[in-house]
Amino acid sequence: MKRIKLLPENLINQIAAGEVIERPASVVKELVENSVDARAGRIEIEISNGCRNIRVADNGHGINKEDVTLAFSRHATSKINNQEDLWSISTMGFRGEALASIISISKICCITKTADSQTGIKVECENSEITVSETGCAEGTIIQVSDLFYNIPARMKFLKKTQTELAAISEITQSIALANPQIAFNLINNKNSILKTTGSNDLATTIGEIYSKSIISEFSEIYKEDPQFGLKITGFASNPDFVRSNKKAIYTFINGRTVKCPILLKSIDTAYSDMVPSGKYPYVVLNIYIPSKNLDINVHPSKREVKYTKPNLIFNFVYSAIKSALDNTVSHTLRFPEESRQIEDFSFKDTISKCAVSEANPGILDFTAFSSKQAKTEESLETEENDIREAVITEPKQNPLELADNNETFAEKPAIIGQLDNTYILIQAQEGLQIVDQHIAHERYLYEKLKEEKVSASQMLLISEFINLDEEQVALLQENKDLLAKYGYEFEFASCALKFKRVPHIVAQKNPGNILQDILEALESSADTIENELLMKIACRASVKAGEKLSLWQMQELVINWKKTTYSKTCPHGRKISHIIPKKEIASFFGRI
Repeated sequence: MKRIKLLPENLINQIAAGEVIERPASVVKELVENSVDARAGRIEIEISNGCRNIRVADNGHGINKEDVTLAFSRHATSKINNQEDLWSISTMGFRGEALASIISISKICCITKTADSQTGIKVECENSEITVSETGCAEGTIIQVSDLFYNIPARMKFLKKTQTELAAISEITQSIALANPQIAFNLINNKNSILKTTGSNDLATTIGEIYSKSIISEFSEIYKEDPQFGLKITGFASNPDFVRSNKKAIYTFINGRTVKCPILLKSIDTAYSDMVPSGKYPYVVLNIYIPSKNLDINVHPSKREVKYTKPNLIFNFVYSAIKSALDNTVSHTLRFPEESRQIEDFSFKDTISKCAVSEANPGILDFTAFSSKQAKTEESLETEENDIREAVITEPKQNPLELADNNETFAEKPAIIGQLDNTYILIQAQEGLQIVDQHIAHERYLYEKLKEEKVSASQMLLISEFINLDEEQVALLQENKDLLAKYGYEFEFASCALKFKRVPHIVAQKNPGNILQDILEALESSADTIENELLMKIACRASVKAGEKLSLWQMQELVINWKKTTYSKTCPHGRKISHIIPKKEIASFFGRI
């Protein structure tokens, strides 16, 4: 039997490096975070030799001559002193493992100088052996890492392609730059600058420098405070119609530290769940400030995992902050003259009691009947100088849906041009030609109304046929019977079949088989999204369809209601609702510019 023995120091460092230094990007992260802790105002990262040579230079406060040798020892750090300090960490690096790990798997040259030193110090490390000498240099620190993994062939063998490793380094640098907009960053690969920020101390400017200057117009600013629990969140989140196909543009920071936290990611996903398409993700930069006593960052050597004392509080705080930022009610709500206030509260659902009603199903809007009843209305439209914005619908006074312009032009009324393919509503907008998908716009409106009402009014079906199901589907429906009743569904079961007794009134005229399929699909979703899925299915099934001819009055009402919604850019499934062709683009096409 082999005897137990102590491992050599160099081998211990190499084993530790396996956790701390996974790839070249890990080296960049550790060195740049040290520069941030050194209060640097400028940090330059230079990459070469297939990402195996890394140079990080900063103008921070440097390393004291007396401490420079100790800095490369394991578990040596200036950032914590005792156990209590673990609960009040404000620096990036604090475990004292990074430099010791790096020197065990690479060749290092470090040149550093503090403000009160006459000369700088040069430290050369190889195989964990350290030599120190004096040199001339500016205040700050330069660390040159060469031949990364030269003495660990197995680790070097598993390095990805240079472009893949460089992409990981770029992502790390972007993340730290966004967390520290007050610092100027310059990432150089083979003498070419690939990422550069100016240290403006303005997050919006930094976002523009990393992506493009125009991108910030697609973002909503986030700001929320909770004095009771000492929470604060700042940052930006992209509008629901500005998304990408992966989560790489979601950056979350806690007290300035980059983290990949499932709770934060889940709160972001939930906030966008009824606004972006499946498989699409927003751009998000969140800085969350939490009292140190309420979290533990000493979970993993990478320092990217976090534990909270109140995880539910953090989830709800982040969720509500994003929702508030994306709430465009103020900017999109139309303001009506007092005499037309009844129009503001009108919806397609309200038409149940105010307008054309199906004789077969009282309470259900009959578009066919509605269109015929409005024929005289459309014929009576009068326009001034062919400008549809001046159009006034002259309906008899007893019509409760009268659009009256008594004292002034109803300026908020959408300037409807017409309908394209009985699917798209064309509007003369200030910016140019606006094209609105009627089904998606109506779906967004109905979904928000249903969500606001919490409980759906139901319609009794006097005639309904049994629909065959399998045993699992029957069990699923019976298990969720109370939840379905809340939203207006009531069934009668007969063995492995059912028929509807009641359904939400806005889908009462729809095919029962399609309604049942909607329900089953919603119930098969995750437990925390079932109710939302049900509402989306109802709204989608009840909304105006593509190819459905609408009167001018109907188009106006649909657009008005859509513009009143909180999140008017996309439908609950994430599809874009409208598109604007700018006036300049139209004029340019016809040679008017």
